Amino acid sequence: MRLLPISMVQPGMRLGKPIVSEEGHTMLSYYSELSLPDIRKLKLMGHHQLYIEDHRTEDIAVADALREETSDAVRVLLTPAFQRLQQSGDWNSGDMRSLSDAALRCMELILDDLQEQRTQSPGDDSIMLMHLNKSSFSLVEQLCQNALNVCTYATRVGIIEGYSLEDLYGLGLGAMLHDIGNTQVSPKLLLKTGPLTPLEYEQIQKHTEYGYKIVKDAPGIPPIAAHCVLQHHEKINGSGYPAGLTEAGIHPFAQWVGLLDAYDAMTHPRPYRPAFRPDHALENLFTRAGTLYDRNKVESFCGRVVIYPVGLAVRLGTGQIGIVSRHNPAVKHRPVVRVLTNELGQDLKHPVDIDLSLEPHIKIYRIGEDALVH
Repeated sequence: MRLLPISMVQPGMRLGKPIVSEEGHTMLSYYSELSLPDIRKLKLMGHHQLYIEDHRTEDIAVADALREETSDAVRVLLTPAFQRLQQSGDWNSGDMRSLSDAALRCMELILDDLQEQRTQSPGDDSIMLMHLNKSSFSLVEQLCQNALNVCTYATRVGIIEGYSLEDLYGLGLGAMLHDIGNTQVSPKLLLKTGPLTPLEYEQIQKHTEYGYKIVKDAPGIPPIAAHCVLQHHEKINGSGYPAGLTEAGIHPFAQWVGLLDAYDAMTHPRPYRPAFRPDHALENLFTRAGTLYDRNKVESFCGRVVIYPVGLAVRLGTGQIGIVSRHNPAVKHRPVVRVLTNELGQDLKHPVDIDLSLEPHIKIYRIGEDALVH
């Protein structure tokens, strides 16, 4: 299969993965033939790219960071808990119990999924990129997607590092709930497209303290998770908030959450800017290693994350267009590309795989929808 921008999806194409609603219901099943009304409806729902079956790529299996069923279940569980907190400025014990139950169940699902993957590929330390195939319309949807992404990255890191089950829960739940305090901040501020005033920025910064107050009282949530919520915007040079702590005062788990949250924020669009390319986001982290983020953690994450996931459309520096057909575990930033066109954009009768780890002079020039536009 291949990942196509919805602007290039045509009637008659068949889905490579099912379409599932926010409530967890299957709307279109695998291999469904898409009609023009289907495509229009998916556009209106916010889908901006789809997995499509293609005979030239039928042997390529897309490996996601999590199984779709797991991701869907987490969104279904978290969304009402986040909504309840957003709608209630003064949360009660029922709200806290709902949040705890949802978070603990989500953590169980994510951990089971990632540990199963580890069992199936014991020598693979790759961290797969979390996709965003659907544009989130509501603030709560955005918060839940970010919670899912950062928790998945953090839990995967913890498994690779050999953390105990107790530590995996502490780190993972801290990552999942790191921005829960944003449910107490004005949505107008969080969705503002223009520059923030100093007073507005000060209001947004309070989300770490709001979140700490919520999580520290949530039954069954480890205390270290609350510290991750409070400290995830602290920076090792003391320039962060809310307390301006330096490296020694920031818990290592909170350092991980802050780093992973920064990467996820950069690689997904925000109201005031488009998404960064994954490789540009890594460069951004590298330039801040040793000042804002712990250098060893940056190097560890950047050396493991697969920034060109299987199924991604790419344009090479040669002008040829293809899709990533396989990643190289030893050289994660130099994947194998299934070339589908020549330099002029004309389809090849016989697509060919190029291993970029063996062709250092060939660069990936564009990715995603940009790769398909001349």
